[in-house]
Amino acid sequence: MYAKIEEDKDYSVVASVELKKLFPNKKISKVTELSLSANQERADMEKKRLVWKVAGSTEERGVVRGGPVDPAKLAVELAPMEIRTFLIDFNYLQMFSS
Repeated sequence: MYAKIEEDKDYSVVASVELKKLFPNKKISKVTELSLSANQERADMEKKRLVWKVAGSTEERGVVRGGPVDPAKLAVELAPMEIRTFLIDFNYLQMFSS
């Protein structure tokens, strides 16, 4: 079920997805967030984003979204109605050597 922010007290919360649990038999070596079309890294896309300057406004509007990938837990936060794309690199040498 998809719920908008503040639409439902149970479903309108940030969800945490642990990538280690999604891929239990694989060794994850790197996680990179991409644009939704997966043609560039999100960090590069953010640098090129157009910033609108509104006359008389001092307010900066930020997007409400989940945070960055937690490198220790390999956990991803997803905000309500949020879709994110990731490139996950696996270390196959470690997977087969143990």
